[in-house]
Amino acid sequence: MTSSMPSSTHAISLQHVKRMFDAKGGGQPVRALRDIVLSVAKGTMVAIKGDSGSGKTTLLQIIGALDSPTWGTVVVNGKDLAEMTNSELTQYRANTIGFVFQSYSLIPTLSAVENVELALEAKNLPVMERRARACDLLKLVGMGDRLNHKPAKLSGGEQQRVAIARALANDPPIILADEPTGNLDTKSSKVVVKLLRRLNRESRKTMLIVTHSEEVARACDYVVTIKDGVAFSKLREEMEEEERNLRSTMRETLKVSGKVLSKLFDADYCSFSTIADADESELGYVLGDRGLARKIIAAAKTAAEKASDEVTSDDDEDVESPEQVNLNELLEKLDMGITLPVECESCGATLAVSRDSKAEGLRFCSYCGSRISVDRVADLLAEALK
Repeated sequence: MTSSMPSSTHAISLQHVKRMFDAKGGGQPVRALRDIVLSVAKGTMVAIKGDSGSGKTTLLQIIGALDSPTWGTVVVNGKDLAEMTNSELTQYRANTIGFVFQSYSLIPTLSAVENVELALEAKNLPVMERRARACDLLKLVGMGDRLNHKPAKLSGGEQQRVAIARALANDPPIILADEPTGNLDTKSSKVVVKLLRRLNRESRKTMLIVTHSEEVARACDYVVTIKDGVAFSKLREEMEEEERNLRSTMRETLKVSGKVLSKLFDADYCSFSTIADADESELGYVLGDRGLARKIIAAAKTAAEKASDEVTSDDDEDVESPEQVNLNELLEKLDMGITLPVECESCGATLAVSRDSKAEGLRFCSYCGSRISVDRVADLLAEALK
């Protein structure tokens, strides 16, 4: 997952990548990515999660050479993107990366097979060979009976499968997908997720998928969460263990059967908060029982409020720690735009410390969970402020 240096087993390696954008009106620059240290092994399927505006799409764009980092190194298949010429970057985007977008981005006046063929034009293949390749790819994604249909005649799920076929046109080793199930209903989402997983297993293509969907995340080898511009990784085994514990807790708290719980998870109602915020009629449709949905929503709201109160209580206790108050005072004195590296003594990961950091957030390493010496961070800050 994460590593200090790229290796031959890594398809993608990012070292201390930062991306800043100028603010409108001359204000403080906006930091989309603060300090991304991430390595992705070849042939793995990775979910990228995070709140809206956390930098997920920016990260994909940088890996796909649609954008450049303000700072840091991006190495893909052993090549540093910063050292490539414009011509080489064009070839890289065409042959190394396959893009899948939430909005499908199909040309409405072209049929499914013509949309896929279009991606092959740069190869200068004979017309018949292009057509045969496009047909084979559409059959691969289960669209062999829709070759001549234009996008308007296809469902959302079918359009996304055409988009995936187009992304595979030049046989790229890496697929970057930005919310591929974001515009799809539950049934279509399942089809697309199974397709992506099958392609990953059979062709061993490396896949990075930006998603808000728990179902997509569960299908991946591990999840990278972007929070405050920094990446945190979690293995599939850890996620499966967490899900087992979560299912047990939710089943006991909501007092529902395993069958009902499976329906909730299949529809991406995977937490007390998502159920608490659910529309009663929509959840009733999922469960086939609106009365049951009403009871579950009420129970979920109670559980979510209790969890929120516990977090608030913990936060209040954290703020009262004298050593954290002292560290916060030092952080406030740090110049804007300055980021200091702090290396974890346990795993060697580099943590980014800036004026926006909070003392309570620096207690544990975000990569391995080991406790960080507050005195060590304070000494670093004090030295920087001299």
